[in-house]
Amino acid sequence: MVRMVPGRLAGMMFLQFFGLGAWVVPLTRYLQAGPSLGGLGFTPTQTGLVYMTLAVGALIAPFILGLLADRWFAAEKVFRACHLLMVVAIAGAGWWCETHSGLAADPARTVGPLVGFMLVYAMGCQITLTLANVMSFRNLVNRDGTFGYVRLVGTFGWIVGGVFVGWAMNPLSAAPLYVAAITSMLLAGYSCVLPHTPPRGYGRPIREVLGLPAIMMFRNRSFLIFAVVMVIGSFLNQFYVLFVPAYLDALGARVNLGLLGGWGPEVILTLAQWCEIGCMAATPWLVHRLGLKRLMMLGVAGWVVRGGLLYLGNMSWIVAVALPMHGWSYAFFNMLGTLFVDREAPAHLRAGAQALATFLSSGPAVILGNLVAGSVVEANRIDGVTNWSPVWLVPFAGAGVALLLFATLFRDPLLKKVA
Repeated sequence: MVRMVPGRLAGMMFLQFFGLGAWVVPLTRYLQAGPSLGGLGFTPTQTGLVYMTLAVGALIAPFILGLLADRWFAAEKVFRACHLLMVVAIAGAGWWCETHSGLAADPARTVGPLVGFMLVYAMGCQITLTLANVMSFRNLVNRDGTFGYVRLVGTFGWIVGGVFVGWAMNPLSAAPLYVAAITSMLLAGYSCVLPHTPPRGYGRPIREVLGLPAIMMFRNRSFLIFAVVMVIGSFLNQFYVLFVPAYLDALGARVNLGLLGGWGPEVILTLAQWCEIGCMAATPWLVHRLGLKRLMMLGVAGWVVRGGLLYLGNMSWIVAVALPMHGWSYAFFNMLGTLFVDREAPAHLRAGAQALATFLSSGPAVILGNLVAGSVVEANRIDGVTNWSPVWLVPFAGAGVALLLFATLFRDPLLKKVA
């Protein structure tokens, strides 16, 4: 049974990210599509409000986890209950969208209840994502050597979810939300075969949940620069998440594969995850050859390349380079950032430092990024047509500032110790 644990956890990761990959990309196009196309006719700002629920859920989830999974209930039971709640919420969101799209579209009336449905789903989603990691870390015998591969299966699940929706159904519909609901139902059942992970019997104080004891880490210049750059990156990333699908659609992005059909935006965007898988597999070798700073700097440079190519608007270069750069940057900066924090923080502050980094990147930066990205797009939209060049100039310039800060002020912890 112990030998079967990695496989069971990998199956959980696959389904978890399959459900996310099924709706995260197509929903933004569906929300903004005009009623004549069967969409809801949302403004960019209204679309940002819907996606902002994921960030709000990330802020709330640690408190619920500290109360339930740490103190009273086994992790797999909380995981099951959350997914059952997510089924109701995301199916309700699908039903609400379906009854208020097309000729019945009324964005002002639709957005409030939809945000409510999605907020409930987002809280459950963030809790289950965290519990997936908790169950993996607590049950894998060789977690340092195995967890990366288990988590990699989740990235593959995201790819399959995007490809499935892009090929098997109409992405400009509520269908992807129903796919997510079915997936959560499957995960609720699948929780019965997950390894038992009992509560520790105690919870962390709020100050530790937020990583407040690790605030002293800001006196470390490299940690401060890492945190600032991470916040900038999370803020700018919302331009990509919210509006690249619509941008690709406006450019007419589609790759025809003969008998296999065509690649629309939902399938094309999975190129980022394919690149992420390759980069994550190569990371141990590259860290040894290039060092942590150089590799993380390449990750930040990926944001610059991505933003610059989106600004130029050449579809071939966007598909071939800009989209893969999204996965490149995630692997080489975000994922490596956890390694940096682990190396830089004293042993008694490591958990708090990781919590603080997660809080900064998943909460305020994402919320503000959604609001600003929506406002920028609206400011450059006339009669439903968006002038995209000024929109992409914002993340391009912001990424350039982040790269300059990181290159000049960040020091590799290994090099510092050698010095």
